[in-house]
Amino acid sequence: MFLEQLSRKEIHCRLPAGQTEIRLTLYGPADTDWAVLVLPGGGYGLTAADREGHPVAKAFVQEGYAAAVLEYSVAPDRWPLQLLEAAAAIALLRRRGAKRVAVCGFSAGGHLAACASNLWNSADVSEVLKLAPEEVRPDASILCYPVITAKPPLASKTSFCHLIGEGKAIPPELSLEDVVSNRTPPAFLWATVADGSVPVENTMLYASALRGAGVPFELHLYPRGPHAMALADGRTAGRPEQQDPHVASWFPLCVEWLREV
Repeated sequence: MFLEQLSRKEIHCRLPAGQTEIRLTLYGPADTDWAVLVLPGGGYGLTAADREGHPVAKAFVQEGYAAAVLEYSVAPDRWPLQLLEAAAAIALLRRRGAKRVAVCGFSAGGHLAACASNLWNSADVSEVLKLAPEEVRPDASILCYPVITAKPPLASKTSFCHLIGEGKAIPPELSLEDVVSNRTPPAFLWATVADGSVPVENTMLYASALRGAGVPFELHLYPRGPHAMALADGRTAGRPEQQDPHVASWFPLCVEWLREV
């Protein structure tokens, strides 16, 4: 199932240096219709790849997809380095044979996945990486209890402090609900209403923006469950309360949705 692991310069030769040792782990067949790029959460202070990365990628491979896990830059590295890394990873998956690429992000990784889904035509990407928009635009996004807004009172203060730096002005485009357009890829979204770390309103804001832009999406809100449930089963449950068969239904629903996008 494991194919290989790539370093920063192996992902893309133009990626700027950072203090984080990033890696892209590839799973599954190289030539497939869909490849899923998994972006773990961790508040931009770490990447929780052990729960929200590798088990998720392996689950997609078992369903017939290629998958990859990007352990991207975190604090003290700052924005937009994370966007550049995600865009470079998407382009690499296309070069490796994937016809379509979905980004699947959890929590802060969901914010990065939404950034990749909306800021793919930014000057940061084209000027630094010399990649065309069609090389880096995802074909679908899977956002799992994502950080979406940078605006109080719903913003994840810790995430944006790690991403931008304490006391720094947050670029307005990092409130993703404000940059959705008809070029934003279709999305599958889920969250728990009881999430005490990232308010469920983040997910709802993005769904509302998608609806306003006429972008197809599927939304599942589960009444119970804490933050960071990942697959919500024995493969990823760090604590007993992070395992719930009802919440775990998100993954087969997502697989079904992805087959129809």
